[in-house]
Amino acid sequence: MALIFWALFYMAVMVAAFAVMGPSLISFVTATEQLEQSGVAPTLEDFAPIFQMLGLIVLVLLPLSLVSGTMIYAAVARAVLRPAESAFGYLRLGMDEVRVLVVTIVLCIVFTGLSALVFGGIGMVAGYATAADMPAVWIAVVLLVLAAIALFIWLAVRLCLAIPITMAERRIAIFDSFAVTKGRFWPLLGMALLAGVMSIVVSLLGSLVAMPIQLATGGLNGLEALEGESLQVILQAAWPAIAAWVAINAVMSALQVAVVYAPFSAAYRDIKGGDSSEATPA
Repeated sequence: MALIFWALFYMAVMVAAFAVMGPSLISFVTATEQLEQSGVAPTLEDFAPIFQMLGLIVLVLLPLSLVSGTMIYAAVARAVLRPAESAFGYLRLGMDEVRVLVVTIVLCIVFTGLSALVFGGIGMVAGYATAADMPAVWIAVVLLVLAAIALFIWLAVRLCLAIPITMAERRIAIFDSFAVTKGRFWPLLGMALLAGVMSIVVSLLGSLVAMPIQLATGGLNGLEALEGESLQVILQAAWPAIAAWVAINAVMSALQVAVVYAPFSAAYRDIKGGDSSEATPA
């Protein structure tokens, strides 16, 4: 039942996103394809309208994505950690979601800032190797890249329980995950890899199911001919393909979040021992 609620939730989000940005998305895809098929090397002026459309799309869809993502991630954690709160597929919009949103944004800032710092430094070393014509330095660059990848994998695993802890203890717990994951890096990494493999399997199976449906409805390729039309005209001309795409992606998204995110909440529950729903609100 939770999966059904999550799929319906994703459908509602996708419908809302398409209702707001559908024509702009079609124009963006069409402009990009026309630029690729022009056969002429594009200039910055050619990219300007595409960047403008992309900026508008991101400006509208990013807040919607953050809010909907926060609600669904919190719902998955709630389903594992507080199973008694099962009404409406564990979906809520309250302080739990606010805390999860804060943790998500902070972690994104941390990883983005650290990525810029680390890979910016590696880029400087690579630039020096090129300017100085010292091939041997490229060995150091390769080793630095591998070390950076290892660092980010380690950091991601050590912080992977931040949202489950935040949900279980009803407080913002960004770096508490370090203490909980201490000495458990390899089991958690193995669990994450297994979840990733299962996610790929779900995606492949979903593609096999979706293919005949998309063929029967004509897919979304025909939307290019509707560029510049109003949303009403687009829906009248292509509603079967759009409805099929929304339904398929909603179901797939619900399955993906269950496969990918639930194991981390289950890991936190098992590490702490017993039902963490008794945690005292802070």
